[in-house]
Amino acid sequence: MMSIRRVILLAAGFAPWLVAQQQARPARSFATHCAICHGGDASGSDRAPNILPFVGSHSDDELATLVRTGRAERGMPKFDFTASEMGTLTTLLRSRVSGAATGATTAEAGPARGGRGGGPFQARAATLKLADGRSLEGTLTSSTAFSATLLTADGKVHLLAKSGDVYSEKPIEPKRDWTGYDGSDTGNRYSSLEQISTTNVQQLAPAWIFPVVGAPRLEVTPIVAEGVMYLTGPNEAYAVDATTGRQIWAFRTPRTLGLLSEAGGGANRGLALAGNRLFMVTDNAHLLALDRATGRKLWDVTMGDTKEGYSATSTPLVVGDLVLSGIAGGEEGARGFVDAYRIATGEQAWRFWTIPKRGEKGSESWVGNALEHGCGATWVTGSYDASLGLTYWTTGNPCPDFNGDERKGDNLYTNSVVALDVKTGTMKWYYQFTPHDTHDWDATGPLILTDQQWEGRARKLLVHADVNGFFFVLDRVDGKLLRASPLGNQNWTTGYGADGRPVPTANYETTLEGISTCRTGAAKWASAAFEPTLKLYITRVSEGCQTIRKDPTVPEMGQRFFGGAMAGGGGRAGGNPSYIQAMDVMTGTRKWAYPLTGGGGTGTLATAGGLVFFGEAGGTFTAVNTATGLPVWHFETGQAFRASPMTYMVGGRQYVVQAGEGGIFSFALPR
Repeated sequence: MMSIRRVILLAAGFAPWLVAQQQARPARSFATHCAICHGGDASGSDRAPNILPFVGSHSDDELATLVRTGRAERGMPKFDFTASEMGTLTTLLRSRVSGAATGATTAEAGPARGGRGGGPFQARAATLKLADGRSLEGTLTSSTAFSATLLTADGKVHLLAKSGDVYSEKPIEPKRDWTGYDGSDTGNRYSSLEQISTTNVQQLAPAWIFPVVGAPRLEVTPIVAEGVMYLTGPNEAYAVDATTGRQIWAFRTPRTLGLLSEAGGGANRGLALAGNRLFMVTDNAHLLALDRATGRKLWDVTMGDTKEGYSATSTPLVVGDLVLSGIAGGEEGARGFVDAYRIATGEQAWRFWTIPKRGEKGSESWVGNALEHGCGATWVTGSYDASLGLTYWTTGNPCPDFNGDERKGDNLYTNSVVALDVKTGTMKWYYQFTPHDTHDWDATGPLILTDQQWEGRARKLLVHADVNGFFFVLDRVDGKLLRASPLGNQNWTTGYGADGRPVPTANYETTLEGISTCRTGAAKWASAAFEPTLKLYITRVSEGCQTIRKDPTVPEMGQRFFGGAMAGGGGRAGGNPSYIQAMDVMTGTRKWAYPLTGGGGTGTLATAGGLVFFGEAGGTFTAVNTATGLPVWHFETGQAFRASPMTYMVGGRQYVVQAGEGGIFSFALPR
């Protein structure tokens, strides 16, 4: 955030004169007290700098404190304004920035298409003449030799093309927005866009790049609405022109020191959108609402205490007038939950605990002393069925991860999917993929909702590929297991019985000596895609065997505790293969598998153009034919990928976007 010293700087030589003026003249107006140094429009003069960024990035109280106390060491006197006078001044100043407000900063902009026009830009008030004769008045939030963005008083961002001194408004239509983490409430990460197809994908080329500095663990899926892209980095959010990658505003809040979780490493998967509000989590388990036009912080609620092991990484989910969020802390002893808050106020509407208290239903599945810190984190965004009024969330592993001695039993509701009434948070049903997990098999993979004819009758299905190596199809009305198919080779179970439970082998429960369990890490948190015509569920999977042993040691305060250790596994680099794999939802069989060159990589995106996009661990962004899995295009970025791709259309042009270690990479066909 821009400091007071940078923004509020008055020439020392003018201070005595200004003090005399305020003592001699009772008028309390911007013209007589501020404009003399900061200019008539507050955008700065040779005596003092532009005040608009400070006004736009600080609260009313902070502004009042500055005005009333002054900065004598910097040549700025204090002004004893009344509350009424301060209110009038604040309103006037905010009108100068056309609504720019608290928490928003206009920092260094990302490079435009082709790397042109990069570098810092200071927001300023402007009136621009358009080529069609109209004028636009507002805050110029970015400007290069080729493009500009202007925020008007109604909160609208205007995307402008620029040729010399002539501006023209870019057309937004035809457009196709991407307004949620997986593109829709059903979690399918599928787009009906087909401008980029198997016939022309070879022409796909970089359109622009937006750098995110200091974010080696960039896991965000951006969202796009009305030509503006919104994305997150570690405890920060950005709005950028979705056609050029030029920054419009940025929000930042300090990172939390000492966090041991993935949040401490900078993981944050993105923003949710509802009307003129954006929602994001911070590493210290806060949920924030931001003004969509300016990045101003509207409200801030604490979901959990970091001292109790809580953190947050996932994208919130908007459902009606509620915003839902999960929580992280699956190796820190934090008790998992799903929260719902009122969009307008941040008031908590309900909370569902994934671990019951002693005496509550489900607590009988915890025999021992682990219940109070049983984990069951909810660190991947859920899905929502409006017709049923249910939201579906997966839960993480029980704690400690590898030692179940103090938690005998199934350990409900860990490693499960829970169906919650969205109005009350009441659980309607649950299904546990892995009872009494001692392998760190978080069930926090995506949940895809689809309606199909199943064995001669219409059914509402929930589809999920799990880290335990199985591909599940459930009835999402009642949670009944319809099919559990192996994703590949495994040795921990002989299959799932008629009661919906796995039949474990001797390689299931960990020992002090260690057991060899195969197909650990099969399908993890990276997003999957569902292609509705071919009925294919397409996800990243990894095969391999790992030796897992439990440890009798006890947890220590301030330390992550796994209750054991594992060795082996990983991707192809470690000798075990990883794939992008397509599963037929209707039969449970594998249709194709594209081998990856490393153990990491991204989730998947499917489009109506017959393509599946994904990133590989080595930095290759790849497209394969949806029907065959054969590669049809790739681009080497040199950046590691951990996030999942998305696509959108602005002004009739389709873009495909992937977040990498260095920032956001956008691709499109040549104009």
